[in-house]
Amino acid sequence: MKRRDFLCGASCLFAGFALGHFSNKNKQENLFKKEDFYEINGLGGLTVAVSSHCNLNCKNCDVYAPLAKEEFVTYEQFSKDMEKIKELAPDREISFAFMGGEPLLNPDLTKIINKSVELFPNSEKTILTNGILLDKMSDDFWDVVKTSNMDFGITKYPVDFNMEVIEEKAKKYGFKYHYDIVKSNKLYSLKTREVIDENYNETEGFDWSQNILDLKGTQNYIAKRFTCPHRGINVYARGNIYYCYVHAYIKAFIEYFKVDIPITKEDYIKIADVNDIKEIDDFLSTPKPLCRYCKQCHNTCYGGEPLEWGFSKREITEWT
Repeated sequence: MKRRDFLCGASCLFAGFALGHFSNKNKQENLFKKEDFYEINGLGGLTVAVSSHCNLNCKNCDVYAPLAKEEFVTYEQFSKDMEKIKELAPDREISFAFMGGEPLLNPDLTKIINKSVELFPNSEKTILTNGILLDKMSDDFWDVVKTSNMDFGITKYPVDFNMEVIEEKAKKYGFKYHYDIVKSNKLYSLKTREVIDENYNETEGFDWSQNILDLKGTQNYIAKRFTCPHRGINVYARGNIYYCYVHAYIKAFIEYFKVDIPITKEDYIKIADVNDIKEIDDFLSTPKPLCRYCKQCHNTCYGGEPLEWGFSKREITEWT
């Protein structure tokens, strides 16, 4: 048995016990006690949602980018909030992952990265991108990349894009990069969004899968705390810190399909209102009510059916 399978099975077994044990006692809302379910998860890193939309249009997108309006984190907002965190925790080195949507679409990205280097010079920094815009980035961007010890996490999608351009940029500017390859049996055209090769075969990589939502909010968010694959992926967006990227991005899904999924004040913490770093640490260390609407841990732990990658039709069934 692989270590991942063992851990996943063990965590699901524990969650099953917790679900049964708790449901026999009280309703979920009466179980939300920090002292019982506190798990230390202090702020050590942030995934910065620098853009909400994307230049691709992937079905089942984990961050709902096909549904999102154009929205960016601005340099001014990022600078103010990160200076506040530095003031509250001067000895912490906060690592950063810059993601979207597609992060390279943000016109302030170069200044945002530069600010992260200025405040936290020794921390790890990563850009999560599809790489399509890398050959169009400015010299200022590449100068910052060279001085920031940046790592690029590049998702290789089955589209007709020349990935050799990334290797050429890496040699020229000396940055690190790694690929995440999406498996597919078809190759798609970036321009027409149509299949251009029915016999395309990518033998390496991972299967495309769904981020499943429960529109009725029936998931036990206390039990899910122990199995959630998003645990520890703390996301910064709109001046707030969210428990995970589903919480940070689900606003696009709610607005597009006009569904009733409440985002409460318990589901995020506004950096401007924080007076002590422990407030953020405590927030990140307890379950969140919004988790009621996410079935992702069950899909991940029990191995949901792999899907064929393709372009989104913006249908609600892609996420439910």
